[in-house]
Amino acid sequence: MERVYQIPERFWGLFQSQNRYIYIESLMLIYEEYLYNDYFLTKDTCIQILADYFSQRFVDVSADVIEEDENGDKEPVAAKILNRLLYFRWLKKIEDYSSFKTNIVIPDYASMFIDVFNRINDPEESETDLYIQNVYTNIYSFYHDGKAGIELLKTARINTSKLNRSLQDLLHNMDEFFAKLLAQQTYETLLTEHLEVFVEDAVNRKYSLLKTNDNFYIYKNDIRTLLRMIVEDEERLSRIRGKMMAEGKSKEAADEEIAEVLDAIERGISNMEKRITHIDSEYSKYIKATVSRLEYLLNNDDNTKGNIIELLHLIGRKNKNEILADVGKKINFQDLTIVSQDSFYKKKLKRVFEETVSSDETYEELTRDQVLRMNKINQRYTSEDIEQFVFEKMQEGIFSTDNFLIENEKQFELLILAYDYGIRRHSPYTVSLEDNGFVIHGKYQYPKLTFRTKAAQKAAQERG
Repeated sequence: MERVYQIPERFWGLFQSQNRYIYIESLMLIYEEYLYNDYFLTKDTCIQILADYFSQRFVDVSADVIEEDENGDKEPVAAKILNRLLYFRWLKKIEDYSSFKTNIVIPDYASMFIDVFNRINDPEESETDLYIQNVYTNIYSFYHDGKAGIELLKTARINTSKLNRSLQDLLHNMDEFFAKLLAQQTYETLLTEHLEVFVEDAVNRKYSLLKTNDNFYIYKNDIRTLLRMIVEDEERLSRIRGKMMAEGKSKEAADEEIAEVLDAIERGISNMEKRITHIDSEYSKYIKATVSRLEYLLNNDDNTKGNIIELLHLIGRKNKNEILADVGKKINFQDLTIVSQDSFYKKKLKRVFEETVSSDETYEELTRDQVLRMNKINQRYTSEDIEQFVFEKMQEGIFSTDNFLIENEKQFELLILAYDYGIRRHSPYTVSLEDNGFVIHGKYQYPKLTFRTKAAQKAAQERG
């Protein structure tokens, strides 16, 4: 947050101005020229660019009164816009006394906001070049290139996040497509809206990136296989850890960063799969709604549905005294599909469930103990309960079931949960299965297990 506090207070005044859209448009124009002129523009050049751009439009920014207006109302509108951008600190003025020129530069914080404006104005600028293949390529290169560092994995994580964001934007924008769909009043405009907006923008530019030859499902299993191979390749991880430790990081920090990046990629792939499923569902809803809307717009008074629609429109527009006369004009009573003994709506009979069950069948209700016995557990335990169960029995960081006798159901359940918890990556201890049989005490029988803290496990490996 320290860099946020460095932004001048006047900077936010641009958003409060009633002329903010003019200023934002001017900033984007200057920024575009700024990129192609070695990030160096003179004040006169900026004024000339703005003057040429607004020459065919009437622009008035006099409502924003600032002290920097040197000539007041006599100053050209392009100079006024530039002065106000300098006043708001979106631009910065640097005097070059050697050449007697005033240069205009864009501060770092302002360029970030201007880049956001450009992305809003043209959101497909960068996302059309983003593919799931990029993620696969980064991970594949990392695994097979011994010289590669963790930067490739970080790039894969960033690309996964961007793909997820692109899918999430598409999913959230479906309501916009539905709103435009319902707003169309003719068949032609609806078809144009569907083909040119939905198909062209959503499907061809974003949705197809993960549904055509760059299919997400082609690469997802390969990506997960590579991630699993990386996690299991201790030699490869050791080299990466060594590089990171050479850069000044501790062993714990390096291990944590590697695990975090791998988990983030795995989680991103899972989230992508869920979002594509949601998009498939919304896409099906949109197509169904489009077909229904087209049928609605195509229906007229030559069929039953069209007459019903016309009747509903009449009810909404006219009072009851005028409806009967208009209905007689709209409905063709010679059409047997209109005049019929059958009602438009037939009530669906409910099927009585009891009728399908034989009266002589009886079922005995299970007791609470029987239900709990079927579920094999009488109580829920937290991770703290499991850790406490193991650590209380440890001596010098080691606990073996060879010397521990189970006395009750609770201890037996905790032992099972402790073993399951110990084989997980983030467990504070490790567990190993001994080869010399089982422990039998009363009605309980369980294998010989050895629990060690991670420190004791490391010490044992160093001694071995």
